[in-house]
Order: sequence, then C-alpha cells, then structure tokens
Amino acid sequence: METSKLVPFFQEKLCLFHLRSRKKMSVLQEMVRHLAEQKLISDGHFIMEMLKNRESLGSTGLGNGVAFPHGRSLAIKKLIVLFARSAGGIDFDSLDGKPTKIFFLILAPSDKGAEVYLALLSQLIGLVQKPAELKKLTEVTDYKSLIELLGG
Repeated sequence: METSKLVPFFQEKLCLFHLRSRKKMSVLQEMVRHLAEQKLISDGHFIMEMLKNRESLGSTGLGNGVAFPHGRSLAIKKLIVLFARSAGGIDFDSLDGKPTKIFFLILAPSDKGAEVYLALLSQLIGLVQKPAELKKLTEVTDYKSLIELLGG
C-alpha cells in the first residue's frame, strides 16, 4: 500500500487536532465519544472496554510520540480510522516513556478485511518511522495539511 493510498481511510469528521484530555483513559474516552457522536459506533462503552483490554496486554504507545490504539470486533461493521493530536503530549505509557502526541485509533471488523487492516497499520507505522514525516504529523493542525502529508 502506497502512502497516497492512505488518504481514503481518513475523513475530516474523524480528525481531532486539539485533544483536550491529558490522561491515557480520558484520551481514549474522548476519541470513542467522538466516534459515537459521528454515529460510527453504537456502543461506546463496549468499544472503550475493548480498547482498555487491548491496553492491558501492553501499551499501544509505540514511542516517538505515537500511539496506535486499536481493536477488532464483530460489533464493528467497517474499518474506522480516527486521527488525533495533542500539541503538548500526554503520558500514554509509551514504550519509550515519552509523551504521546499523535494517535491513530483503528477499529476493524473481526470477521472480514484483515488484509486491509494489517496493510493500513503497516503503512502508518512506516510513515511515522520517517523522522521528517513524524515531525510534520506533530505539527499538522487541519485536515487539508494531514491529507497533503498522507500523499493526497
């Protein structure tokens, strides 16, 4: 999957450029609440529990200021990607112990589309491993800039 193929997975209504929350669970809750407000999930409590369970296995804060909270469930009907940014960063129990500024919340059906889900995750991880691209991500403040960065 080329970087430009990432663009279709991102919607303006699923971008939070100024997270208000400052703690790990409240950040997850803020993102889940946003998905519920957008009518993309019907049971925010269930999704929150799924994300908490995933985090209990090990933090999805991979380091370098980036986290990939994610989960798969039959309750999710189609792949959802939410981009969120915290200018100051938050303690997300990241593997490197540094504040997390960029979040890619990825929810996918567990019964279909595993290849697309894994390819998307792989492509995003590849993107954030490039220092110049990562720096741009931490500075992006609007949808147009995000899409340009993703190759749109």
